Amino acid sequence: MSEQIQTITDKLQFKEIFYKYFIGSEIFLKAKNGDLKIKFLGYSSDQVAFKIPLIKNLSGTCLIFVRHENSIIYAQLKFLEKQEDDSFVFFPMKMQLITIERREDRKTITVEGTGKKIIYVTNIISDFIMENTLSMETKKLDRIREALKDDIEKHFPYIKIFFFNEGTSDPRMKHFSNMNKPIFIPDIRKKPREQEMAEYNNYINNIYSKDYYLQNRKQYISEISVPFLFRTKIPYGYIQVNGIVPMPDSVMSIIKKIAASCDDIISRTKLFPVSEEKLLVSDISRNGLGIVFKNRMFIRYFKEKCQVFFDLMLPEGKKASVHAEVRNITLMENKIIKIGCEIREMDALSEVNFEEFLESTGQKEE
Repeated sequence: MSEQIQTITDKLQFKEIFYKYFIGSEIFLKAKNGDLKIKFLGYSSDQVAFKIPLIKNLSGTCLIFVRHENSIIYAQLKFLEKQEDDSFVFFPMKMQLITIERREDRKTITVEGTGKKIIYVTNIISDFIMENTLSMETKKLDRIREALKDDIEKHFPYIKIFFFNEGTSDPRMKHFSNMNKPIFIPDIRKKPREQEMAEYNNYINNIYSKDYYLQNRKQYISEISVPFLFRTKIPYGYIQVNGIVPMPDSVMSIIKKIAASCDDIISRTKLFPVSEEKLLVSDISRNGLGIVFKNRMFIRYFKEKCQVFFDLMLPEGKKASVHAEVRNITLMENKIIKIGCEIREMDALSEVNFEEFLESTGQKEE
């Protein structure tokens, strides 16, 4: 998505920007647990005031933003004082105007007085919850790791089984978080065909170059790495094998079967705590949806930029299993919490059910 950024530090322009973009708009304060909705009160004598509910005090600097048509306006503020009625006074330090392509509008799900059935999400699991669970189940993971190694250790000189609670900076884990596609390097000494060059360069520059174990053992010339995928969507680890001779394509299917057996074990033992809570959907589009709730305990399922998997329960008993990314968490003025999700992937049947529902709301594919 293309964007243009304009940075403004001239305080003579601040007043014009505040009164042009902030009056009557939805303004948000970047808070620790999400975006808190606030209200613009006015600008005078190089100071700006906002009404900020739910927060007793502030210190240092903070960041607020407002969306206006194709632009997002950010303001970096230095906290000065708190006054009566939740009024906070700041000194503006810097503003940024970011112009981006206009995203699609979402269809608001109307509940009362329309006769339409409520839609909601349930069976929720997030990658960070999975990571925390694995951190507490190290003994079970050790048993799984040994069982997987027993199947293949006689066939490969180097085997690594990694679970993402072991570290967030692992280059292969970063690769699988961006795409679920396995890594296959038949022979690192030979450049691949042109259509495979991008994947090869990504491996060399972003994975192999950061793997100091392989860097110091040049005898390993081939690699296959396959992710462990919860419900075939969310990666939580991987199995990696390296060889001292070129690997044929047939080895890939063997490693995929072993990776699938790991997920079978995880599923049978119900290691990951899937939440059966039902959370309402407030708005929806082809590429995203909003989830709302008032009970703050439910926020534990979500963090900004986390991957989440849930079942979207649709009218007429249909559902769509959705793999999404949390884009924003907003604390609304009425104490309702809204989770904005961008849809990443669905299975084939879920896509059919989802498209039929969108068509029933008047959202036709362009």
